[in-house]
Amino acid sequence: MKRLALLLLFAAACKREAVVTDTTPMDTREPVSIRYVGAPELPVREKPDDAAPVIATYQNGEAMSVLTEKGDWVEVRTGDRAGWAHTADLVNAEGKERAEADPQSQVKFKVMPLPVAAPGAHGEIYLEASVNSEGEVISVRTLANTTGSMALEAQNTAALQRARFYPIVQNGERKPFKYDHHVTY
Repeated sequence: MKRLALLLLFAAACKREAVVTDTTPMDTREPVSIRYVGAPELPVREKPDDAAPVIATYQNGEAMSVLTEKGDWVEVRTGDRAGWAHTADLVNAEGKERAEADPQSQVKFKVMPLPVAAPGAHGEIYLEASVNSEGEVISVRTLANTTGSMALEAQNTAALQRARFYPIVQNGERKPFKYDHHVTY
């Protein structure tokens, strides 16, 4: 029996596995409200400070549990912990429904089209971009060009084709959309 006990002690000493346990308590507070991300992307920070590290990022349309409000900041649940986001970047259900009904109101550029300078030009160019669910411009068509310059139209078309958009999310899915681009000279 002594030999068995010594053998078990020896085996346990040789094994020496460290047991790591996460002692961070799970945040179980009840939310004071549910809001939705109204910005193209929502960085959630460790503290209510723009210089604080980002601990999570959420996309437009995603639901957030709001735990507390503090001035221009709200504390939100991020999985099993909490972080801070700008109040202005969140909307209530009514704001979310209104934005989903009018996708054009959600359009935000990741990369804006560069302006095309034409000091002597007069008139307007209207372009329509077809944008895929990833926010990439897949085609551009001219709706109107009263400048009389085909070169100016081509330059504006090329600038719009290089633009990138944040995806539009409706009911949890990214959707393709049309974007109307208007330039006045």
